[in-house]
Amino acid sequence: MTGKLAKTQKRFSIALTVLVIADVALLVFLFWPGSSASAQRAQEESLQQQSRTLAADVAPLRGMDQKLVQTRADVKTLYRERIPAHWSVISQELERLTLDTGVTAKAIKYDPVKAEKGGLPDVQNIEITTNITGEYSKVARFINAIEQDKLLFIISQIALTGQEGGQVTLQISFQTFIKEPPAASGA
Repeated sequence: MTGKLAKTQKRFSIALTVLVIADVALLVFLFWPGSSASAQRAQEESLQQQSRTLAADVAPLRGMDQKLVQTRADVKTLYRERIPAHWSVISQELERLTLDTGVTAKAIKYDPVKAEKGGLPDVQNIEITTNITGEYSKVARFINAIEQDKLLFIISQIALTGQEGGQVTLQISFQTFIKEPPAASGA
């Protein structure tokens, strides 16, 4: 019987050793940083917050292919409808605006601006400076007409330079654009 008892005692010792090792492993897992239930919930919440942040970051990019198609169509419309191909169109439009608003323009200066890198392709920027004289309300209407005109005018500077007998003089600078002629192809 001692042989059976020794065998059983040996089996019991092995089983007890395996259970002690398993208990130690479970205790290590339980006390390991980040393995508790609250740590796992905090980590899950952090990951969910990251997911929401990333989803918000990429939201503007959704449908980008359709937005690009629409932008290209809008740029073509801008070029076709609001940027003239000839200088005379710009001067005629300014003359029409001064006549329609009842102001006079003196010494209109057209200054082509050298193209900047990354600027609009096939378009030249034109800086226009002039003095506008008229009644204050008519000068205000002229500014409004420039801003709402079918041609693209961008006001960059306005300075009231004088007032005489109900008439005001306004120095105004604004930009417009003109299509550049296609480059001549060399053979």
